[in-house]
Amino acid sequence: MQTKVDAVVSRAAMKVAESECVSGEFLLSKLRELGADSVYLDDELDSPLSSSSYVTLVDWVAVVPASIKTIASIVYGLSDNLVARVTLNALRLGKRVIVVPRESPLGEVELRVLYRAARTGIHVVPATVGFYTKPETLTDVVNFVVGKILDVAGVKHQLYPRWPSTRKTGEDLCSKLYLKR
Repeated sequence: MQTKVDAVVSRAAMKVAESECVSGEFLLSKLRELGADSVYLDDELDSPLSSSSYVTLVDWVAVVPASIKTIASIVYGLSDNLVARVTLNALRLGKRVIVVPRESPLGEVELRVLYRAARTGIHVVPATVGFYTKPETLTDVVNFVVGKILDVAGVKHQLYPRWPSTRKTGEDLCSKLYLKR
């Protein structure tokens, strides 16, 4: 099965990437290297993704990571950038939409926005680690979150071990969480 991946990167994401030791240009090149067929910036409202006729070909949309501002824009129908526009098009067409909020901790305002998102039909997938998978590397943690996104999208994968296959009889599940000094 042929899969096409379009990516949209916000200018804010490029700035955040810089503060997290990754240049914006590296981020864009890495997306292409990892298999994105097209990479757009959020101000490219003339891209094919802006049109709902293009989005009819899309199976699902994920906004990862999603700021509360972006989620609020989607929830309240403010399509002032390409991220919000493509996501709103997907919602209008009944496509599956997934957001992974990046803020922590969550206060009342953020929780209201996320609640409204869920009521709108958006799947909210927090970037939460499942320690039952016994992650040993940052890649394990990322694979778990990506796997959860793919689970919601209905895409089969083997990015993390499923519960209860991670548990063996007599195994102390908590012992790996604590470092011996």
